[in-house]
Order: sequence, then structure tokens, then C-alpha cells
Amino acid sequence: MTTPPARDPIVIACGCDARYVQPLAVMLQSALANLGPGRTAVVHVLDGGIGVQGRERLVRSLGEWGGGIHWIPVTESAFAGAPLWGRMPVATYFKLGLADLLPSAVRKAIWLDGDLVVTGDIGRLWELDLAGRHLLAVQDSIVPLVSSRFGIAAHQRLGIPADAKYFNAGVMVVDLARWREDDVAGRALAYLREHRDRVYFWDQEGLNAVLAGKWGELDARWNFNTSVPAGRRLPAGNGDGGAGEARRRELPWILHFAGTRKPWLYPGADEHRALYYRYLDTTAWAGWRPRPTVTGTIIGLYERSRLRDTLYPLEQWAMRVVRSVSRRSVRDATSERR
Repeated sequence: MTTPPARDPIVIACGCDARYVQPLAVMLQSALANLGPGRTAVVHVLDGGIGVQGRERLVRSLGEWGGGIHWIPVTESAFAGAPLWGRMPVATYFKLGLADLLPSAVRKAIWLDGDLVVTGDIGRLWELDLAGRHLLAVQDSIVPLVSSRFGIAAHQRLGIPADAKYFNAGVMVVDLARWREDDVAGRALAYLREHRDRVYFWDQEGLNAVLAGKWGELDARWNFNTSVPAGRRLPAGNGDGGAGEARRRELPWILHFAGTRKPWLYPGADEHRALYYRYLDTTAWAGWRPRPTVTGTIIGLYERSRLRDTLYPLEQWAMRVVRSVSRRSVRDATSERR
């Protein structure tokens, strides 16, 4: 059998702090396990304090791939003044520094959040032509338009049309050279600091505010939000340029465990969690499962019920309440020590 010719390595970028090491290992293991023939990858981890033990377990989880990890330290003070609410850590902002933190010779990367399970070959993403756009991403299921609830707070002031689409930043193919040229990180942070009392989805809103009209749409199966009720999801083939019905019936290529019911926090028997645990058992965390709780059981029953689609607007109302009572900003670590 002829060996497929070697191709340029795919550049994967991701980031986390000590709390997300396990899911990061699952995400990377699933991404690397599903690469096509002749594919290889280099991984850049934006490290917000993973620690020696966490690094060692992550490297051990990936086996031969572990030697291809580049650790890039990130300081939280770089995002001082950016808004936070709920339990969201500062690490959500790491992707903003992507272009500035990766070596200048790296001109393109695939950003993958840590709460994903990859089932398709991301080599297909790597080969896509950005055609002069800053990034490729999937339209968001919860916030489909910039004018949607939780969209861009200042879209009118910024002159962004109300019907402009809004993307989810969990999976992105990024033109790093264009990000550097246009100072995407600096502009996004400036927006977030100025509008921090109105921002909902953190780094994602900042990126949408400065890159409106400068991104291309991916097929929705590249970023399938498992937390969205079936009746609220975008069409499975959305963004695929009119592909046939056969393609629309395919399974998602990337599962995104967005929301609060993460598979490492609450157990469950649904097919998405089963897939997460299958990959988990190929890492240094093999056999580990979260403890069942009454809260987790109730949430699981609710999410699987037909009632959820009807009550979904109440979830959004609750999100607004949580935001208002837990709103805060990233602090400058230097001033915090004084």
C-alpha cells in the first residue's frame, strides 16, 4: 500500500487554566485521533497556570503527540478591565491574544475551545480557503444575529446592520497575519472595556464587534452546541453552501459542551456524554467519572424533557439575572497585590 504524502502540520491553538486540563486532554485526544492519513499537528497551549502536574498528565494522555505541544504562558493582567460574570474564568479571553502569543512565523491556526469533542478530521478545516477573511466560524445557535438577545450591545453605534450574523468563537480557523495587522486583540479588548457593563458573552462579543463582516461561515456541524434544545438549533447544514440532504443527515464533526452542564461536572448517559467518556478513557484520567448529585439528576431530566423547549426563554431570563448579580471585571494582578 502506498503511503500518503506528508502534508504541512496543522496548527492547533487552545488554552486553559488548572481547572480545564482534563477536558482539554479529551478535546486534543479526540482531535488528534481523528486526523486523516498523512496528517500531523502541532499544538500550542496558552497556559494560564496549568502547573507541572497538569502538564505531565496532559502530555502522558496524548502519547506520541505529547512531544508536539508548545506551552505559552499567559498572564491574566493582560486582560485587566475585561468583563466577567457567573463562573467564567479569565481563561475565556486567552484566544484574544492568539495572534500575538504564537510565534510570528505562524500565520494560520485552528482555535479549539477546551469543552469540545472532535469526531471529524480537522484537516478538512485546515484546507479551507479563508479568502481574505480574518476567520471562519459557525453562526451561533443561541445568538444568531448581532441584534439578538445577548448579541453585540453597541451594534447600532458601531454601524453594524441588525441582520448581520453572529459567530460562536469556540471553533475558528484564524488568519493570524490579518489579526496582527489589524490589532484584533487590542480593538476587541478596547470594546469590551468600554462596554463591560453591557457585555454578555465575553471574548466572543468582542470578536464579533470588531470582525463583523470579516468572517466566513462554516457548516454548523463544525461547532454543534449540545446544550441547545433540538427545536432551537440552526439547520444541520447551515453554512454549507447548499449541500445535499445526505450531508445534512451526517453526525456533527465537533460537539461543543457549551453551558453549565459539562460532562466533567455532571454525569449522564446521553450519546454526547458517552462519547466524551470514551475519549476520556484513552487519557491519563481513564476510568474517572463525576459523582452523581441530586442537582445534576434534576438538570439532566429537565434537559431531556420536551418541556425545556417551551421554557427555554426562562433560561435566558435566568442568564440575565445571573449576569447582573455576578458581574465583575478582570483585575490587574499588579494592583491586586498592593
